[in-house]
Amino acid sequence: MSQETVDQDLVQSTEVLNVEAFDPDLVRPWRYHNRGGSGMDDASLDALAESIRRDGQQQLGLARRLAPGDTHAVEAIFGVRRLEACRRAKVPWRAEVREASFTDKQCAALMHGENEWTEGVSPMENAVQWRAMLNAAVFDSQSSLANALGCHRGTVSRAVRTANALFGEEWIARLVRPVMHEFSQRSADRLADACVNEEQRATAMARAEQILPGDFGAGQLFEALFGKREVRRETVFLRRASTKGGEIAAKIERTKDGRGWTVQVRPHEQSPAEMAELAEQVEAVVAQQTAPASGVRLGRRLVSLLSPEDAQSATQSWLEGCVWASARATGLDWDRWRCMSVAEAMRSQRGGWERTIVRAVGGAEADPSGRQDDDLNPPES
Repeated sequence: MSQETVDQDLVQSTEVLNVEAFDPDLVRPWRYHNRGGSGMDDASLDALAESIRRDGQQQLGLARRLAPGDTHAVEAIFGVRRLEACRRAKVPWRAEVREASFTDKQCAALMHGENEWTEGVSPMENAVQWRAMLNAAVFDSQSSLANALGCHRGTVSRAVRTANALFGEEWIARLVRPVMHEFSQRSADRLADACVNEEQRATAMARAEQILPGDFGAGQLFEALFGKREVRRETVFLRRASTKGGEIAAKIERTKDGRGWTVQVRPHEQSPAEMAELAEQVEAVVAQQTAPASGVRLGRRLVSLLSPEDAQSATQSWLEGCVWASARATGLDWDRWRCMSVAEAMRSQRGGWERTIVRAVGGAEADPSGRQDDDLNPPES
């Protein structure tokens, strides 16, 4: 056989790939993609974006062309994680492109094979994708889906049963959805079995009403819904210092998981000084329990204390005192530099009164323009 014949056979047997680069904004994920959360956290995506920015995109995605007139050019069949990383790196996303005639069945087979070699997709994410494709009649049976993906039919059957149990009703789906990428097959099956048990469902549904999505990870969700939970509480007694032995003036009870707290004040007579001391103790607990809202509370307090005219006419030292006292009352431990810079901004009011308040208490992230003036960034002491 001549060298020329060998070269011709090689050319004929080599598949020609159509590779294109796309602005990430012109790409949308395929509706059956199975990247629900695995590898999609900020730390992982930022690390991948930095790698792509430095070394380029090392693995191609797979795209299917969309019809003319669509809002996007292509849809990402796989490579959704790389797509988001390219968006963050502000570089084009590179993918092998298939035409619009490429079927959903073919897309599913290629996606399943590709994910075997990339950062793991969880069993639950696969199960949700398989359930969606069966419900949409992409595959006419679990057997045909298993054959196309190269899976055992029992694997598909078990996965779909679990997905139906955990996503068939919203009371459980809303708690599973944010953490579904964390489930192992075993932990998902265990939770699914409990959800379809009529004797256990009523208690679990009542508990679910008290839980917010994301409160519990995949490893804790079963115990939170079906375990023997005891609400652990801690009690803080506030005592009157002037009485012998310290008579109890109030009782603060908090759950140790941070989900709730109550304050009970005894109705017996107290002097103004004792009431003031009690109010300060209660305010400290309130500030601690509502810490995430401290910036907003500070802004409201400052606006209620001062008008724009008051702030412009007041002395710098008096304004600093107002800022310091308001910050302390809302649980913020601001140093004198921060109080001084906020007071100066309130006097000058560059950009308007409302913007000054928002940026003073929240920084650049609270300003729609994204800017941060130097006078709100004091030097470190």
